[in-house]
Amino acid sequence: MKKLFVVLILVSLLSADQSFAELEVSGFVDVLGQGQQGEDTTFGMGAFEIDFAAEFSPGVAFEGAVVVEGGEVGLGQTMLDFALLGEDKIGLQVGLLDMPFGIDYQVFATPDRKTVTPPLVTELMMDGGWGDIGVNLHGSVARLNYNLYAVNGMGEDGGIPVNQLGDNNNAKTVGGRIGVLPINDLELGFSYTQGPYLDGSAKEALSRIGGDIQFAYQSLQIKGEFIKGKEEIPGAPDSEHEGCYIQLLGKATEKLYGVTRYGYWKPKGGDRVTRVTLGLGYDLVENISLRSEYQINGETPSVDDNLFSTQVVISF
Repeated sequence: MKKLFVVLILVSLLSADQSFAELEVSGFVDVLGQGQQGEDTTFGMGAFEIDFAAEFSPGVAFEGAVVVEGGEVGLGQTMLDFALLGEDKIGLQVGLLDMPFGIDYQVFATPDRKTVTPPLVTELMMDGGWGDIGVNLHGSVARLNYNLYAVNGMGEDGGIPVNQLGDNNNAKTVGGRIGVLPINDLELGFSYTQGPYLDGSAKEALSRIGGDIQFAYQSLQIKGEFIKGKEEIPGAPDSEHEGCYIQLLGKATEKLYGVTRYGYWKPKGGDRVTRVTLGLGYDLVENISLRSEYQINGETPSVDDNLFSTQVVISF
């Protein structure tokens, strides 16, 4: 599937005479400072990303991202998007995708997230931010939107950011998300995915099922997700776990906002891990954002690992 992705991009580039003239370039860089309770705060570059976008024709668009993080270079979402019916009714994405499970994938990019760190369930149940190579059929009709995909699947991490650049077995992971907007500014979503995750021809599967909610009212934004997960393990009981988060963001002014998020993760038969995240953000100018965050972690046995973070995000 990776070879198909490369061929499609090359064909589109060669067939579009004006593609490079119309290429849009943007990106961001962030400086991150973090320190656990009782320790000094250390500063360094977080992520540096350059994004590319081009429309080859009314029905074919390209977007790509090159990411530098932790001294490594990798790809972010890099894909072709084919409009099959109308502008939004049916489309087909092919390439390296930010996987549309739940809603956190919508804010993988640092400028979009508004907090310094992702939710606990994204870290522990979705590979820290699931990116994968494959195809995704997507679209929207009236108050319903959908994504249906077939990809390599979790289990073969590689690259910066964490992406499934290779496939460690002979089968694909399939899944999707359906979103419904019963009223304006309220969306309810349901997601499911399943597929083999072990090396070779093993048939044991990884699965995730989840629900999500997004609501906005004036200066207030609320969103949350609940996810249940299972990994089949050869010769042993299945590994089952669940987690959720709920996040409240309120704007005090056009530039100043506050964030509160609660999340937990719990393995079946094990102890619950909790995390409370308190954050402040200030949009200094249009392309510069300042953020601070305090993370209160709860686990058994108790570990003193609360985390303070500061971040400067510069977009261009």
